[in-house]
Amino acid sequence: MEKVKITIFPSFIKGMFTAFTIILLGAIMIFACEDVRIGKTREELAKEMFEVDSLLKTIHLQIDSTSMYIKAQRINNGH
Repeated sequence: MEKVKITIFPSFIKGMFTAFTIILLGAIMIFACEDVRIGKTREELAKEMFEVDSLLKTIHLQIDSTSMYIKAQRINNGH
């Protein structure tokens, strides 16, 4: 007697369902992220780039001033 395997869903449909689920989860994660905005205008992008550039310059200036302070301390201590 042969065993007959009855499949409710063929493997192709299972694969399609798995791919759809992965794509759906990926889309939800992209749209749920507040930092990712697809379709920004050039003005919005320019504003964000300016903010990042200003922040980087501020950090650079703070690092430079700290470095100058450390060098001045070494000079005052005779090193």
